Amino acid sequence: MGQVPKQGDIPYLIIGNGRLAKHIAHYFDLSEIPYLNWYRKSSKSLSSLIPQSQKILVLINDDEIENFISQNKTSFENKTWIHCSGLLSTPLAESAHPLMTFTNELYDLETYKQIPFVAEKGRKTFVKLFPELSNPSFEIESELKPLYHAWCVMSGNFTTILWQRFFEVFEKQFKIDKEYSFPYLKMISENLMKSNSPLTGPLARGDKKVIEKNLSALQDEPFVEIYRSFVNTFNKMKEGGNQK
Repeated sequence: MGQVPKQGDIPYLIIGNGRLAKHIAHYFDLSEIPYLNWYRKSSKSLSSLIPQSQKILVLINDDEIENFISQNKTSFENKTWIHCSGLLSTPLAESAHPLMTFTNELYDLETYKQIPFVAEKGRKTFVKLFPELSNPSFEIESELKPLYHAWCVMSGNFTTILWQRFFEVFEKQFKIDKEYSFPYLKMISENLMKSNSPLTGPLARGDKKVIEKNLSALQDEPFVEIYRSFVNTFNKMKEGGNQK
């Protein structure tokens, strides 16, 4: 940046250099939002950057967030401290969790604009925290964040593990390159987004004989327990066990 900014001239100071920090920084770059960045190997001191910024965006590991803020907030109580954890709720900072998975590859502006952010009800809204951004946003009760985060993990991380194993088995055992499975994966995703009844196969049909044959074929595979658990869970849901 050209001239040295005056105190509070820069809207944001991004703390961190991991995936999320790099994505948020790139989103700000594409949106032409000024920001500063600090991480442990930065040449500039944190104490010299905080006074130049209005809001401190703490994008580090969940288990380090509260300790980091506690160590640095006392001298800068007038700043707005923000974290983006989907699980953590703390009086030390505001929060806005992006409902998105972030890879090493940076996204384009339109992708970033579509990301929903989830803030905590009764705290500052996403609009107040990030007035420069037009993303869709929602608010949930702070006590619901663990449940919200658990569903994010199950839907995103668990399905990723399953598909990674699927690709591995198809390539090693069946000699089918994973690229040939992409149309199948794409259609599953499209059906989930477009259909109210996307489930197909033996579970949808209630075909117990096919299910038993599947379980028998998977007997030496760790994922046999995943299959069995999903069958049991699906049957409970049909019986109304998912309703409180």
